[in-house]
Amino acid sequence: LYLGKYGTGFLWLFTWGLGGIGQIYDLITLRRQVEEANLLEEVRAMKASRRRDSDPTPHQMLLSAAMKEGGQLTVTQAAMITGYSFQQAEQLLREMVASGYVDIGNEPDSGVIVYYFPELKARRRLREEIEDL
Repeated sequence: LYLGKYGTGFLWLFTWGLGGIGQIYDLITLRRQVEEANLLEEVRAMKASRRRDSDPTPHQMLLSAAMKEGGQLTVTQAAMITGYSFQQAEQLLREMVASGYVDIGNEPDSGVIVYYFPELKARRRLREEIEDL
């Protein structure tokens, strides 16, 4: 019923507006009731938007995975940590290489392709140096 107020809506419906008193009450208070209902809808929309915004992006998930792995990732590690398929993880890592934020290389012993996150590696080295003090 109107403005989501079922109790008063049914009361007004079945009693003919409490014999006219309901219409007078609505005439006086309807503007405030509508403003309250609109405000409530805005708050609900903001909460829903906040929930959507709080989900990490695929790139953020890879950055978090790289941080856990000391600033470098293989496709397998990225897929394991994020839950993405190998193809998804590799494509995202290649996008990050193309953007210039990630370097690519090979592990000397096995030849596995490794994606290096220089800023994260530098951050890890700095943290290790501080811990050694």
